[in-house]
Amino acid sequence: MRPPPLLDHLRSRGGLATVADLAAAAGCSQRAVRRQADRQGWWCPFSDVVGLPRARPSAREHIHAAALQAAGRTGDPDRDLVAVTRLSALYLLGIAASAPTKVDLVLPAWRYVKPDPRLSVTRSSHLDAADITVRANIPYLKPAPLLRDLAAIRDVDRLRLDAIELLRRTSVTLDDVEAVLAHGSAFPGSGRLRRVVKELRSVGRVDSALEYRARQRFRAAGIEFDRGQVHVAAPVGGPSDWAMHLDLGIAAIRFGIEVDSFAHHSSPDALRRDAERANRLALLPEDWRVLHLTWWDLQERWPAFLGMARAVIEAQSVRHLGRPWPASGDLVR
Repeated sequence: MRPPPLLDHLRSRGGLATVADLAAAAGCSQRAVRRQADRQGWWCPFSDVVGLPRARPSAREHIHAAALQAAGRTGDPDRDLVAVTRLSALYLLGIAASAPTKVDLVLPAWRYVKPDPRLSVTRSSHLDAADITVRANIPYLKPAPLLRDLAAIRDVDRLRLDAIELLRRTSVTLDDVEAVLAHGSAFPGSGRLRRVVKELRSVGRVDSALEYRARQRFRAAGIEFDRGQVHVAAPVGGPSDWAMHLDLGIAAIRFGIEVDSFAHHSSPDALRRDAERANRLALLPEDWRVLHLTWWDLQERWPAFLGMARAVIEAQSVRHLGRPWPASGDLVR
């Protein structure tokens, strides 16, 4: 038996749609949609959104439903703009471990949406269609505009962490963020975002907040590293994929530090990769010395780790440069 037309339309939309959209597609009234939803036990997360029955909707499905609820109904994409933003967007991107209680949405400044205690709505005069991307039918801010929105609610340290994670996990660049800063007038938190961009520009590539903090603590102790991560070339005649990067280091004296955070080094695959890297380094003829720094080293035994790093740097400098400490001219900038 052929399923009812409304059910066909709902399935073709991924199992989630607005009442108005379904009514227009099926050529029936919105009341008819609501009656069928009630009779067949459809999921009704918001007053204007229905979905296929599901035992336990996921946080992602709830965010999708919230975006549908807040979208305009004119049929003009530029006028109906809505995007998931802030902590909800970080959750969709896999950066936040859990979704916030309220779904964070951003709308154009002139748009109105019916108040709902499950929604946290921001109106922005900076929002336009170019700021929004759509994945799995969910519209959310691209990383650079997302940092603009996050700047309003984050302190510098949290904003820097957000930026580092977005730079590592997505295709966004600092140039993209600077373009957002240069576009139009100032926005809440723009000063904080400018500071974060300037800091990250100065240090080069950084893959974690722990790595950034380690670099700053070494700098405060008088130890400067090459800008960004240290490139270790593949051995002559060896496979090209044996080339690698160390988190911190000084290439001129063949010294590096790997910053081992639990988030990046706890899975079986990560442990396997770490072992392979260590074995490759041992095979290189250039006599590299690599230390491993953990959060515990940085927080609980910093003086001991700093002393060990100083000793290795001095020994490597004598070995490779013939003097007890690398000069500023030996660093890669």
